[in-house]
Amino acid sequence: MMEIEWLEDFLALSSAGVFARAADARNISQSAFTRRIKNLEYWVGTPLFNRNVHPVELTSAGVAFKQTAIDTINALKLTRNDIRNSTRREAERLDFVALHALAISFFPFWLKHMIGHLGPIKSRLIAENFSGCAETILNGNADFMLCYSHPSVPTISDQERYPSTTIARDRIIAVSATETHGKARYDFDTENQTPFLSYPPDTFLGQISRVCIQRGNLEDRITPTYENSVAEALKYACLEGHGITFLPEGVVKRELAEGILIKVSQPAYETQIDVKLYRSIERARPELERFWRLAQK
Repeated sequence: MMEIEWLEDFLALSSAGVFARAADARNISQSAFTRRIKNLEYWVGTPLFNRNVHPVELTSAGVAFKQTAIDTINALKLTRNDIRNSTRREAERLDFVALHALAISFFPFWLKHMIGHLGPIKSRLIAENFSGCAETILNGNADFMLCYSHPSVPTISDQERYPSTTIARDRIIAVSATETHGKARYDFDTENQTPFLSYPPDTFLGQISRVCIQRGNLEDRITPTYENSVAEALKYACLEGHGITFLPEGVVKRELAEGILIKVSQPAYETQIDVKLYRSIERARPELERFWRLAQK
């Protein structure tokens, strides 16, 4: 198998013309240098140097091979530099994976807060459902995972490899679109069953919604009419008047302030959830450690 060092040896000898001088330039013994030149010639299949003259000269095959050697070395060096620069840029960048709702309603504001303390931060964010978030960080494809947490819903259990810190708190509330006079279009107090916009039962917010429903004894007051795993999608379905849904309060903060959504749940069955940041200890570098230390405060 041909080695890149042989090409560099070849160019050194073609320039120096003397084995001893070329070996010194390559910082190896003359015997080792001579052996590597012979290995290259064996790999090419023909002598590259005329050793009958002093200093040695390139054969016709050597002349033809020289430009190939130069181009190959230059191409490899350029590729190596590109890879090193890319790796350096990736090392400076922090990779996040987050639940869709947090990616839209929480991450931009929170990142701005972190930048205010740390200075400019290069980041990349991938939005996923909870299982996708967990898979991404467990597979080593993200530095941090941003998700909701509640004691009733299992998350990542290996706290030694994936420690977490609580960076915010939120509350699951039920909301409805408003009528023109500012009252809720739907609530839980009507005689008829209320159309309900739900999450798939195996999702985090689906399980938390079920906790709220059970606490409020609401099972007999709602009729599921639409299901979606993305909180933002349920929010817009709610805005269009399709029914009531449970959402993190942070997701609907603006709509509540504008009066286009209204809270229809009672504090007794609303549920507090944490916003947690998980990290992988297997991905460690200065930028990541600085960010993690600040996030823990």
